[in-house]
Amino acid sequence: MKHQFTLPHFQSSTFEIETSIWTGRPTLFKDGIAISRSDEKGKPFLIPDDSGEIVRAYPKPRYTDIAPALEIDGIRYDTVDKLAWHQYTLCLIPLLLLFIGGGIGGIIGGVASAFNLQTIRATKSVTTNYLKVIGITLLAFALYFFVVYLILS
Repeated sequence: MKHQFTLPHFQSSTFEIETSIWTGRPTLFKDGIAISRSDEKGKPFLIPDDSGEIVRAYPKPRYTDIAPALEIDGIRYDTVDKLAWHQYTLCLIPLLLLFIGGGIGGIIGGVASAFNLQTIRATKSVTTNYLKVIGITLLAFALYFFVVYLILS
């Protein structure tokens, strides 16, 4: 899922960042064009500015979210709005499967939580997003109990 944002260094440009749920690797787009990354330490995005100079934007993990922040000249810029505490709580309920079901529960709960964090930020209506998150959570618990039933029988 792509998240749209702006940066103060580029007033006339719109950026989008897309982070893979599976690899965690971010991809940055400036005005719809993919931005290349350097091989140097930190693997910064090399963003050309209006004067033709290159600005290095380092992706920095946000441990409470899938979408990384970008650091430019030592200043961190959020690429997505921070969620409220109740949104985090709702999205991370599937992680309870880790305590109930160990490794299998942790894997199912982790994947469901990652999908929940992506879903809660969707551009659909807020009510639809909450219903989808609740549905994903219920499916995660149902899948866990189904897998346990298969293992035990």
